[in-house]
Amino acid sequence: MSFVVHRVTKSAARYTDAGGREKCGYCRFFVPPRSCGKVIGPVSPAGWCKHFSRQMVSQFGGSTVTSGIPAGATLALDFMSSGTMPAGVTFSRASTGTYTDSTGTIQTAAINAPRWDYVGGVLRGLLIEEARTNLFLNSATLVTQGVTVTATAYTLSFYGTGTITKSGAATGALVGTGAGQRVSQTFTATAGTLTCTVTGSVTNAQVEAGSFITSWIPTTGTSASRALDAPVISGGAWFSPTFGSWRAEFIKFDVDTNPRRILQINSVGNNPTPVFVDGAPGVAGQWNGGTPVEDVVVVAPNVVTKVTTTYDNPGTGRISTNGSAVVSGVMVPGGYPAGGYAIFQTGTPTQSSSGYIRNITYWPRVLTDAEMRS
Repeated sequence: MSFVVHRVTKSAARYTDAGGREKCGYCRFFVPPRSCGKVIGPVSPAGWCKHFSRQMVSQFGGSTVTSGIPAGATLALDFMSSGTMPAGVTFSRASTGTYTDSTGTIQTAAINAPRWDYVGGVLRGLLIEEARTNLFLNSATLVTQGVTVTATAYTLSFYGTGTITKSGAATGALVGTGAGQRVSQTFTATAGTLTCTVTGSVTNAQVEAGSFITSWIPTTGTSASRALDAPVISGGAWFSPTFGSWRAEFIKFDVDTNPRRILQINSVGNNPTPVFVDGAPGVAGQWNGGTPVEDVVVVAPNVVTKVTTTYDNPGTGRISTNGSAVVSGVMVPGGYPAGGYAIFQTGTPTQSSSGYIRNITYWPRVLTDAEMRS
C-alpha cells in the first residue's frame, strides 16, 4: 500500500515550517528525512500542511504499526526472535563464542555468527560481550592451576558440584550448586600468582579479568580469548539528524564505574551516543558532544531496562528510564550525525557494554512525554 499520491505545491497545501503539535514528522505522508507524499519539495519534520494525518506508516510503507509503539517509527529492530538477525544490522566477531540454547545445552557459535542466549529456558536476547580471556590453561580438566594476575578485579566460574579454593594472590573458595549449574565469584587480586585447587566435580572452569561473568571460553592447554561482539545498524533514510527519538530495551551485565555505551555513532573513540549508562551514578543518559543529559533512575544490572531519548535542533535532550518522569537538559544544537550506529560497543574498550539487546526503535520526530513514558 503506497501513500505517494498526486502532490501539490507548498502554497496549495498551506505548508508552514512551524507545525506546533501537528508536525510533518508525525504525519503518515512524511518520508524521512525531508520528503512528503503530498507536497512538492523538501519539508521540515517540524512543519505542517492541511493534509496532515496521524495514521503513520512503517519504515517500508503501509499503515501497520507495532502494538504498543508510538506511531511513526522508521526503524524497529526486534532481537527477540532466536536465530533471526533484523534486516539492516550487520554483525561481526573475530572468534568463536559459546552460548546456552533453549534446552540448557552449551553451544558454540562460529566466527561472525551471532548468539541468542537462554537462561532457564527463557530467551534473554542477542548476547553481546566485550573481549575476554580465560586464563586457565585447561578448563575441562582443571585440578590445580596457577595463573599470573595483576591487582585488579577477576571473576571465577565453573559448572558442577565441586569446589575451587583460591590461594596466593587471592583467598577463599567457590562452591558448586549442582550438575549443569554455573556459579561465579568476583574478587580483587594482588599482583602475583593465583593458585586454584579443585575438589569434587568441576567442569568448564574460567577465570577472567573483569568485574562480571561472561560466557565460557574453552581452553585446551593454553589460555584462550573471545573477541568483541560487534553489531552495527546500517545508516539509511530512516534517520533524521535534526529531530528524533530512540528507544532501547536491553539487559546490562556491567557493574563497574566506567560509562557504558548502548548506542553510539559507528566509529572509534568518544563519539555521539544517543543511549549510554554512566557508570559512577549508574543512570542512563545521552551525549552528542557537550554536557550529557542524564536521568535520575539507576539502571540495575541483569534486569530488563527500557530507555527512551529524544533530541532536537534547538539543543534540548530528554530521557526516560522504565517509564520514569521525563528529564530534560541542554545539548549541543544540531542533533546527531547520520550514519551507522554501533550497539553496545565503541572504540574505547573500557566503555563497551556487555549484556543482551532486545529491541531498538527509532522515530524521526520528537516523542511526547506521554509517549516516552509509555
